[in-house]
Amino acid sequence: MNIILVSNSTARTRSIPLPLALLVIGLLSALPALLLWVLIVPQGTHQHKGAPASIHFASAGEQAHIDALAQQLGEIEAKVLRLDALGARLSSLAGVKASDADALPPGRGGPMVDARTMSEDELKQRIQALTQSIDLNSDKLSVLEASLLQQRLKASTLPSTMPTDVAYNSSSYGWRVDPFSGKVAFHEGLDFVADSGTPVYASAAGIVTAAEQTPDYGRIVKINHGSGLETRYAHASQLLVKAGERVERGQLIARVGSTGRSTGAHLHFEVRLNGAALDPRKYLQSAN
Repeated sequence: MNIILVSNSTARTRSIPLPLALLVIGLLSALPALLLWVLIVPQGTHQHKGAPASIHFASAGEQAHIDALAQQLGEIEAKVLRLDALGARLSSLAGVKASDADALPPGRGGPMVDARTMSEDELKQRIQALTQSIDLNSDKLSVLEASLLQQRLKASTLPSTMPTDVAYNSSSYGWRVDPFSGKVAFHEGLDFVADSGTPVYASAAGIVTAAEQTPDYGRIVKINHGSGLETRYAHASQLLVKAGERVERGQLIARVGSTGRSTGAHLHFEVRLNGAALDPRKYLQSAN
């Protein structure tokens, strides 16, 4: 069987055997698939054989190891951040600016001798040692912070600040002749002679336990500083705080007057421990 082709230009006919026609049609049909195979398969094979060494796909075990190291790194970074915050608080307690407290990084250098790559076990040991060192230093700094806080709290609650801006130039703590009876009597505080209305300040931080009028003390403010320590500010013309208020060192609490058992305007200042009168000069002189 033959296939007859007719040409319009020459009106001539040509006959092609059927097997040859089928062969040509088959080759034309297979040509797209052949071109696709030529373009793709060799390129993929070449990329697989000649892939750069930097491109590496980690196995499941390697990825788990990387994740574990990343987790350790994150924990160390968190500990360092806590140390930075603790250092900032310590700088504040010490009255040092954070920028002034920053130390320069340690200088390192020198020739490199017998250099080698660390093994996995060595890397793990160094990470563990670094973590332990950070924890130890964090504990030490925490103890130091607690000690500084206790010292600051103790200093702020000791009545070492002058309760007024004038010197005590009247009756001192101890035995004296009572100005009203003429008898020898014990004076349990210091008298600061000042004009009526002169400001009176809290000698230390504490809680106001009384702000009232009494027959002997006149208008008086009592402040509890903790551990049984109390200060009293008597004969005031005006009380500026109320019982239950918390006051800070140097806070204005009253004004000098001559109320109660008094011969003139002055501040009567007392320091008491568990109710017993102490010499206020020992506290005021320790501050100076």
